[in-house]
Amino acid sequence: MSTQHPRPRFGHFVIPLALVATVAWSGMAKSNAASIKPVSPWERIVAHSYDSLQFVSEFHLANGLTILTKEDHAAPVVYFSVAYKVGSRYEISGQTGLSHILEHMMFKGTKDLPPGAIDHLFLSNGGEINAQTGQDSTIYHELIASDRLELAVRIEADRMENSAFDPTQLKHEMTVVRSELEGDANSPSWQLYNEALLPTAFVAHPYHWPVIGWTPDVEAAAKNRSIIYNYYKEHYMPNNAVVIMVGDFKTAQAVALVQKCFGVYGPGNLETHFVTPEPVQHGERRVVLKRDGTTPEVIMAYHAPGLGTPEHYVLDVVDTILSGGRGSRLYQSLVETGIAQSASASNYDTKDPYLFELDATSSKGVTPTVLENALKSEVIKLQTVPVTNEELMRAKKQIAASFVYDNESVSAQASQLAAYETIGSYRYLDTYLTRIDSVTAADIMRTAKDVMTDDNMTVATFKPQPLPPGAAPPPPPVTDNFGAVTGAVSAQQRATLAALDKKYNMSIPAVGQSKPATAVRTTLPNGMVLIVQENHSSHTVAITGSVLAGSAFESANKYGLAGMTAEMLNRGTKSKTALQLALEMENIGADTSVSAGVESANIEGQCLSEDLSLTLGNIADKLQNPSFPVDQLDKLKSETISAIEQERQDTGGTGGAGAQAEIAFAEALYPEGHPYWMPTLDESATAVNATTLSDISQFYSTYYRPDTTVMVVVGDVHVADVQRAVEKYFGSWKAPSAPRPVLIIPNAASPAKAGSVQVISIPDTSQTSLLWGYSSGLRRNSKNFYAAEIMDYILGGDTFGSRLGKVIRDENGLAYSVYSFIDAEHGAGPLEVFIGTNPSNARKALFELKSLVGQMVSGGVSSDEIRQAKEYLTGSYPLRLETNSGIAGQLLIAQDYDLGLDYPQKRADYYNSVTKNDVSAAIKSYLRPNKAVLIIAGANPAP
Repeated sequence: MSTQHPRPRFGHFVIPLALVATVAWSGMAKSNAASIKPVSPWERIVAHSYDSLQFVSEFHLANGLTILTKEDHAAPVVYFSVAYKVGSRYEISGQTGLSHILEHMMFKGTKDLPPGAIDHLFLSNGGEINAQTGQDSTIYHELIASDRLELAVRIEADRMENSAFDPTQLKHEMTVVRSELEGDANSPSWQLYNEALLPTAFVAHPYHWPVIGWTPDVEAAAKNRSIIYNYYKEHYMPNNAVVIMVGDFKTAQAVALVQKCFGVYGPGNLETHFVTPEPVQHGERRVVLKRDGTTPEVIMAYHAPGLGTPEHYVLDVVDTILSGGRGSRLYQSLVETGIAQSASASNYDTKDPYLFELDATSSKGVTPTVLENALKSEVIKLQTVPVTNEELMRAKKQIAASFVYDNESVSAQASQLAAYETIGSYRYLDTYLTRIDSVTAADIMRTAKDVMTDDNMTVATFKPQPLPPGAAPPPPPVTDNFGAVTGAVSAQQRATLAALDKKYNMSIPAVGQSKPATAVRTTLPNGMVLIVQENHSSHTVAITGSVLAGSAFESANKYGLAGMTAEMLNRGTKSKTALQLALEMENIGADTSVSAGVESANIEGQCLSEDLSLTLGNIADKLQNPSFPVDQLDKLKSETISAIEQERQDTGGTGGAGAQAEIAFAEALYPEGHPYWMPTLDESATAVNATTLSDISQFYSTYYRPDTTVMVVVGDVHVADVQRAVEKYFGSWKAPSAPRPVLIIPNAASPAKAGSVQVISIPDTSQTSLLWGYSSGLRRNSKNFYAAEIMDYILGGDTFGSRLGKVIRDENGLAYSVYSFIDAEHGAGPLEVFIGTNPSNARKALFELKSLVGQMVSGGVSSDEIRQAKEYLTGSYPLRLETNSGIAGQLLIAQDYDLGLDYPQKRADYYNSVTKNDVSAAIKSYLRPNKAVLIIAGANPAP
């Protein structure tokens, strides 16, 4: 459950192929062989788009409900979604945040289902369920095995009409919403955008306020059930909703199911109110955010023409020209020159006209004024100098290629259908590529002159203001703690839940268990391992791989050397500059990268199937022929130092504890020099500055070698063709004569700081982050790995289905985010619990955490909990295999840990064979609260 910014246009998020094609494209007519003309890259990408298109079927029930369906049988999953045409745009001043609170309450039970039942039903059936609130819509969605579609349909139909809105649950859930508000507000970037830019740029339109609402409005609504319930009845009805289904089903049967469950409701009287159009801006506006932090940020925003206008398509292209990859203008002019750590442009697709934005964060030592001037220079360049044909075609190709890539994901297809149908019509995409193709350099110059004027500009600037030495942080906000919710569950609700459990809670088959493994593994003479799996469901290819060259191999005080070496591979070879390497891929809408983690360097790539050879050649050039240009090392150092500075203001939020807390946690658990130990930010900065080209060259020559390299290729390919291409590009790569490196991750002794508490006070934060845990001792190849995974899932492996989630979030409302994670790789990583909570609730949350862990140690877990954990861990696995990259990732894991290429077929058996005694043994071995350390970061807990 979350809020979200407006939907960026296509170039930022890959878009689906879920549309009816109605346009005939030039160059695609049939002709005889003698008259065939060369097909341009643009035409080739477009052709693939339409080759892979399947019709979207549209239906309308008598009660006004719209149904959109698209069959996609590539994986045995279905994405089911209900999108309501209501978001923060539909709220009024004084009652902001209602859409988001309502979204939360939709998970708190119906007349027939008690609180917690909705999450329980999906988790026990291996599904994923969530929702997000935006400015123009609220969307509920499930991703679930296709034979459980009826469960998703029934649940969504029930809560459309029958959500309970128990007053006690509402007050209780407010503490969770408040925690989300506080987590968001911890981020200067979030605050700059939502509480500075938007209220300044919009003075009349409801885009003025953040989606999550103003805190006083949210607090007031939580105390008055009628406000939320009336809002629910005014907007949640069939004639204000769209059902979207994409995946493995038969259309006629799926529509009949929706008719059966949703058709019983009559249309409602939809509440509408006049939304004040935003008046024309007559003069530059400025707003400055001052708070604790380290990294200045500047956002320049212009009111932009709305969706569907000719100028909107032009700005989509401008967006990509400015920020579409390493070859883009903003990267080259701001990041490459060392002015900015990051820079981007955004054009948004919203119901009403929104903003075109340029956003940049400073490199260390760069002032906001310099940053703003650099952004403004790019605007002036757009207004005065025509973009080149090369830039224009590259942007168009990148936008078009995104159609093809996301066709393999039913989630992305359905999400896009929902988004566009709620702000207008999904048919907007029918002619999208034709309109993009028609954009000219003259259109760009004209639109830039018309839109990007000083009188139409709002500038929001974040100026970090460290507190004076010794200054006390502000007191934590005062909150209400409503306590545990213990409302009675009716006999009817118990009976309904039991019946649904019985109907749907069947054993879940392992994905593809009846089919033999299709992956093929070969080893080149030089020792390089290649794994190929064919998947012809779309014209795309995913490449993933690893090289035994992670930070575990760094010598003393050479912190960050592995990551810098990997990044330098992307920055120039003996025959190509960094820009040429990037443009080679960006010109065809492909992408490759090398990065580094703790245990290995990581190889990633994505391309259209006919571009596989060029993409493999690009990767091979990076891995075998790096030139390590000195100017690029200087730039990388500057960028890395700036990133370290930005980490200093990473105070944590809804997703984690923040950089400083994670560092303190690792330092408490592992001795210095251990691969899982982490240096301080100051130590990292010192090491980066000291890194030389000789250090990088030596690390590369020692650890980048074919006999520690694994590459996995999955997609629209033929095994023999891939094998020949890989042999062509990698066959001459010679392994050094030195012995092959061996990854050694020693076990860590019990930390000397066990039982201790470390407090990291971070000013200007309203949330307290609790990070609790210890080195688990569990490795991926440990005998009882699967039992430990089940143990961890029951403890806190899911926010809604675990003990921590149920007690700390659902029953006591003490946190928005709470989870546990046991990190078992080649080494024994930590068991870590994170709780993001209000300062006044921190001690209570910590008490509940320790109590729950103690109860599991002393009392074990029940057979029912084990069953539910198995059902989720096995039933959700097909969802990971939804895309080529997901399949490739699982095959890489199978190779890395010697699990066998049939691991995806056997994985469910490993979990299902775990007994209660196995889980009890795992608890005894791996749940050791007496070894735990506690890091408290952010706002200081209340006494």
